[in-house]
Amino acid sequence: MFGNFSVSVFLLQKKSYFCILQIMTMKPQRPLHPLLARADEIAERGLMVFDDICSMPIYHEPFTTNLMTIGVNLCGWVKAECDMRPLLFQAHDLAVLTPHHILCAHESSADYHAMLIVLSPAFQEMMKRRYPHVYRDNHHYLYRQDIHLNERQFQRVVDCFRLLRDVSREDSPRRDEMLGNLLEVLFLLLQDYRHENGIENHRPTPREELFTNFHNAIEQHYRESREVCYYADLFHLSPKHFATVIKQQTGTGALQWINSYVIIQAKSLLRHHRQMTIQQITTQLGFPDQAAFSRYFKNNTGLSPTQYRERN
Repeated sequence: MFGNFSVSVFLLQKKSYFCILQIMTMKPQRPLHPLLARADEIAERGLMVFDDICSMPIYHEPFTTNLMTIGVNLCGWVKAECDMRPLLFQAHDLAVLTPHHILCAHESSADYHAMLIVLSPAFQEMMKRRYPHVYRDNHHYLYRQDIHLNERQFQRVVDCFRLLRDVSREDSPRRDEMLGNLLEVLFLLLQDYRHENGIENHRPTPREELFTNFHNAIEQHYRESREVCYYADLFHLSPKHFATVIKQQTGTGALQWINSYVIIQAKSLLRHHRQMTIQQITTQLGFPDQAAFSRYFKNNTGLSPTQYRERN
């Protein structure tokens, strides 16, 4: 009897030891950024305001989102890149990030605190239909995302953010209409503040327009083709001339832009959608088979999709 009891205690201790060992060796899961953790809620509500952003998703690699984000920095700073250009987001800065552009956050200060207005794709389309003038002159945000606000401008913008936050939490049948009107006010304020601060509306050059159209085309067609000649054909240009213009305009080759965008989408699926199999991700990204996707991913990252998922 006591022998069996001793064996049972030993086995229980052994099992507990292995459970503790497993917990100690498990890789800690980094918390999701609020925009990722509450993605379903953003899609349902259309517009949400976050007033408690105190960190950035620092993965040391770029990501994209289909959300339009307007952020005002209350204090602290973030060092980042937007479309491979350096960006320092400091106190009293306001930044507009349009959908599908490439963002990479490198570092944030311990006292970083920001407010974000986030628009889902469906809400963006509604705004474009109902309030086309809100979007009409905002192409310059593709070229100069940040505005530094003086104290008066900063306080007025924060008040506008808070009013949008309060209305966004209402369930009024006229909620979307009120939010649209408030967004119009915010954008008109920003246009005035850009002018006050000596930032003129940017008139894109033909080469800048080509890159913008190229970037939009990647977002629309990256599942269909990852070849430079495909995109050159869209704009009725020879592949050589097209690649030269993109390289001269951005400092980055056209093929690198395409590959970077595809790899960002692949990493996002591997990291944040662990319920999806590699085969499902292969299909989602438009590769003919899993072997082709694995080769492409490894050629661009040095890791197989499985290795990347296990390490992240």
